[in-house]
Amino acid sequence: MANHVEHLFAGYPAILSAKDVAEVLGLNNKTVYEYLQSGTLPGYHIGTKWVIIRDEVVDFISRASNVADRPAVSVSP
Repeated sequence: MANHVEHLFAGYPAILSAKDVAEVLGLNNKTVYEYLQSGTLPGYHIGTKWVIIRDEVVDFISRASNVADRPAVSVSP
């Protein structure tokens, strides 16, 4: 699963902005800030800025996922 999440963040810098996280996760900026403030997403509030470390977000999402790493299964009617 981590590889799939890492793929989502490919091309993004090691330090993310709230806008970057919002783009990848399909959220609006306000929601990302609310998640950061509540601790739902990992980040560091330094002064007036949030520092969001890409690898920490990838690890967090990978651990929080309710989808197990398993091969796809074909289902026929």
